[in-house]
Amino acid sequence: MSIFKKISLLFFISLSLMVVIGYQTEKINTQRVEALITQKYLQDADKLFLWLATATPEELQKRLPALNLTLLETPRDPSMKTVLVQPHSFGELAILKSADSKYLLYIRYMDDVLLLSDRQLQKSLQQQWLLNLLVLLDIAVLVIIFFIILKMLSPLREIITKMQAFAKGDYNSRAEVASKDEIGEVAQTYNMMAQNLEDLITSREELLRDVGHELRTPIAKGLFAVETLEASPSKTIIHRSFSELERLISELLEIEKLHAMKTLQNKSFQAETLILEALSRLILEDESKITIDIRSDFTISGDLNYLALALKNLIDNAVKYALEYPVTVTAEKGTITVKNRGDALSGTLAYYTEPFTREESSRRSEGYGLGLNIVQKILERHNLTLEYAYLKGYHLFYIRFSVH
Repeated sequence: MSIFKKISLLFFISLSLMVVIGYQTEKINTQRVEALITQKYLQDADKLFLWLATATPEELQKRLPALNLTLLETPRDPSMKTVLVQPHSFGELAILKSADSKYLLYIRYMDDVLLLSDRQLQKSLQQQWLLNLLVLLDIAVLVIIFFIILKMLSPLREIITKMQAFAKGDYNSRAEVASKDEIGEVAQTYNMMAQNLEDLITSREELLRDVGHELRTPIAKGLFAVETLEASPSKTIIHRSFSELERLISELLEIEKLHAMKTLQNKSFQAETLILEALSRLILEDESKITIDIRSDFTISGDLNYLALALKNLIDNAVKYALEYPVTVTAEKGTITVKNRGDALSGTLAYYTEPFTREESSRRSEGYGLGLNIVQKILERHNLTLEYAYLKGYHLFYIRFSVH
């Protein structure tokens, strides 16, 4: 879960708790206030009924301030909420709640009707609203803090996007963050690191290209000069050395081209087309060393050039290290399998996909251990994996594709 989702989750949990707390606080306060009001108004009503029975209207008017009551001139509104109703021998009493949350005492005694309000009580009710206001302010502050935190962390998305672009080969990708806080320092540190890595990668690419191209000329001249020598064991050794050096340079340049290529030339083609393209790149003296078995053809999406190079290297390794022939290349159910008979490997597949790694028993064979490394890098660029199994004396290398 991303940090933005975590913060949002914590915010909504906190907000929900604050809303629940505010609601429960309001409910409890309302119940407490109504209980106090009911008790006070019931006591006042007993005195009022007594005064209505014994005092004149003028005397009643003079006695009301003693109870902090004020006689209202407005009639009873039917829309008022009834909190409590009690019948009386000569009338009734009711406690009402108006639309503006004021609690009123309604008294009906025979033909006399009174609607009264306790001013002191209304002031204490206003103090209750202060608590509710504080809860609302707390919620508002929580929302403001949430958006401030999101704004502070928003540059992280920019940094992540640029880092992902850099990882995919866009070495010019830089984070444009203007903040001066720790996140701004992270962005500046990333930009410095990206610039150093870009300079290093560029210099390495240029060095390998320059060295590779410069070495090909003397190698070609050496091979031409060797052809002018008389046949001898020394000529064979020299010719083989020049040929292996040329192969090494070609493989290194292929790896460098794959690193330098930012996007693959993806298109759709059949598995049979891929196998035939890979075979066309092999140099074989005896084509009977390889058997092709297309059990079921399927469509592949990818860069035909590089996938053919990867499959060619797999087949080339299988032919080179096979104890007997033929080597079998099979296409079936979205998988291309290269199978050959040979001794079991002493290490894991990951060990042999590292550059310049070979079996000790094959040190005299041609090549420099770059074949599987190239295969691995090409498949990684296509989000594919190379799988391996050793069954009944046979090596099995699998490339599994997403079938379309």
